[in-house]
Amino acid sequence: MPRYLPLAFLLLLFAGCAEPFIVFSGDALTGTLTPPPGDWSALNEVDVVQLETRPSDPYSVNIWTAGIGPNIYVATSEGGTRWTEHLAASRDVRLKINDAVYELEAVAVTDLQERALVAAEYVRKYDVDEDDNWVLDGQIFRLDRR
Repeated sequence: MPRYLPLAFLLLLFAGCAEPFIVFSGDALTGTLTPPPGDWSALNEVDVVQLETRPSDPYSVNIWTAGIGPNIYVATSEGGTRWTEHLAASRDVRLKINDAVYELEAVAVTDLQERALVAAEYVRKYDVDEDDNWVLDGQIFRLDRR
């Protein structure tokens, strides 16, 4: 039994996390509430951030972002995921980068030029395959200031 004790401890530790952990979702994000910057491009050095949806019952995930000048974007596959379902009920989201938490509003991006710009930034930042760029056909959201 003692050899299973470390595994049991780790499982309890992860179960109690409010923040998302690797691929596991979390609850409400913690950090310093911060006004959004005028230019998100400076934050492009951060690969993974946390996105919180559903303010009534917070749900947070680790996610990639693309900061392009005054705008920041998140994207997922065409079929969406749990967090995209939450946006149908409330567009209010919170984004955590390092210790800063930004209160934002998710707006679906439908403009073809804007979508192409975001897809190109994902190619540059995350080495997404240019010929098979899932972002172009996926769901893209611009996170606007509230």
